[in-house]
Amino acid sequence: MSSETNHPIQKITLVGASGNLGRVLLSHLLNAATNNKKHNLQITILQRASSKSVYPAGHHPHLTVRTVPDSWSLPDLTSALRGQQAVIAAFPLRDLHSHLVLAEAAYACETVVRFIPADYGSVDARSPLARDLVPLFGKKVQVRELLEKLSKNSDGGRFSWTSLVNGHFFDWGLTNGFLHFYPFLDKGPRAHILGDGNAKSSQATLGQVARAVVNILTGDREHLAKTRNRVLMLQSFLVSQNDVVDVLEKVTGRKWEREQVDTQEYIRERKKVADQGGEGAAEAIEDLVFALGVVEGDWTKKKEYSMELLGLEEEDLETVVRKALEESEEGKKLLAESGN
Repeated sequence: MSSETNHPIQKITLVGASGNLGRVLLSHLLNAATNNKKHNLQITILQRASSKSVYPAGHHPHLTVRTVPDSWSLPDLTSALRGQQAVIAAFPLRDLHSHLVLAEAAYACETVVRFIPADYGSVDARSPLARDLVPLFGKKVQVRELLEKLSKNSDGGRFSWTSLVNGHFFDWGLTNGFLHFYPFLDKGPRAHILGDGNAKSSQATLGQVARAVVNILTGDREHLAKTRNRVLMLQSFLVSQNDVVDVLEKVTGRKWEREQVDTQEYIRERKKVADQGGEGAAEAIEDLVFALGVVEGDWTKKKEYSMELLGLEEEDLETVVRKALEESEEGKKLLAESGN
């Protein structure tokens, strides 16, 4: 029996706590620490010395902030993680080395039993199409391959990992243009629709992803064993672009223009821009990620689909849409004008 199943996780380090997902993860972790005393959770935020982020350490009994030199070296990280039992990576995977060395340090410190990499995929990184179109997914595979190697080499199976694939961050991407819904245009709301708009894909709120992480790390011994060294897929709902626009029309009380584009032509054009580099390349890569999530994002057909194992229930699309709109001043105004 592995050491992990003998010692449930109590000490958790979060790396990337100031990001879009990281902030939500931190909130859910602290709520779990406060509301579930039996777990005796202690949360540590790990950040570089030059970070300007400020957290309520000293004001929350379950939170500590620890800094490491900007060099982000293996010895420094290993020392910082010693005594911790779980590490969550929630910072962008732009610099592959930063993620690889964090995983190496988690393994080397000899106390970490579970590592959650910064996967959180819009699509499964193992997809050949995804890796061909967007280099980021190749980086995610490299991190996963390292974790597989480390888990096999660990004494008694001590070190393990769980990778989450959740589809697009729906509430984050609904109003910022990432999902190609544009509710605040002066000329009226519109949506860019790939194909006929009826392809369904799995999408998740930031909160749903955070709940999955918390449920993994606070699981009992049997549950920890069931989630070890696995890719697990989750969602808040399985919806098409047309489904979302239908709800947006209902909630905002306005007719939306649905601008249809040929899916393959769109992917070819955005791939060309991305490959050229320079101005517009970053946006083109985001557009490719968006398209991949639409055409390759139905987790309900995958063996890794794990809602029950993760202790999750689906969310209501209309409720999530309303809440996402209410979180911006423009959205509040739009809802007020609609009377809904």
